[in-house]
Amino acid sequence: MIAMKTPYKIFTIIVVLVISTTVSFAQFENKVTLNFSLGAIQPIGQKEYIYQAPNGYYTNTWLMPYLFSNFKQGASFTGALMFNLNRVFSVGVGVGVERIGNWEYIDEYTANGERIENNFLSWTITQEDYILDEGVNELNMNNFSIGVFPRVNLAYGKRFNPYLFVEVTFNYTDINYVDKRRDSWIELGGSEQEYDDWYNSLTSPSAYNNTPQRSFGVGLYPGLGFDINLSSNMGIFMHGGYSFISINKSDLEDANLEPENFHTAKVEVGLKFSFLRSKDI
Repeated sequence: MIAMKTPYKIFTIIVVLVISTTVSFAQFENKVTLNFSLGAIQPIGQKEYIYQAPNGYYTNTWLMPYLFSNFKQGASFTGALMFNLNRVFSVGVGVGVERIGNWEYIDEYTANGERIENNFLSWTITQEDYILDEGVNELNMNNFSIGVFPRVNLAYGKRFNPYLFVEVTFNYTDINYVDKRRDSWIELGGSEQEYDDWYNSLTSPSAYNNTPQRSFGVGLYPGLGFDINLSSNMGIFMHGGYSFISINKSDLEDANLEPENFHTAKVEVGLKFSFLRSKDI
């Protein structure tokens, strides 16, 4: 009988320890949480539109790519400080950096009965029938943001805590167009002034000669996620959602580009560190 009771004693001790740990974890909660995350972003939206020069110089129309929706996948880093007001509501402030290094649009058309696919940013420098050089220009962008977000916790104090959030962001978007054709022209002995005069005379959006280098806009980032609390002071989290950033319409019109905003799908994974434990919330 003594041997039979021993396993039950061990089991009882384990249950008591688990219950006491859970109660302690729930009674004393952290009022402040520091989050750091890395993420992936995917621009979304319509890829092209029908273009016709407003000055009537061109008599026909053709498809042109939108600027933002044709950026490829990018990466993000976010740091945030969150204040837990009670067991349901939290509010936070954060800073974020997004980087996209690739832009691509494949122009497809038929010429002389042959289907042709051409990278929209590709170029050649020719002399008579000879190709002197060829390559692909680059478009990349960075976005810097400051955000404020309320958050609703669905299982605060538990090991697994799903949550909902909506972040309002204030963004500085920097777009960089790298004209490798100009560099090649100069290396081949061409005049900088001659190239710039020709380039600035172009009116087609494909020139990107007036692409806005910077734009300030307000954004919205609603999403959902979950925390996994590894201890009372440390955990991991994952969340994602849809991000919208407004782009100054006049900046795009001045660049002879179709007005649009910046839409992305985002996923972030990170670490959280909690401190300032309190029994009040």
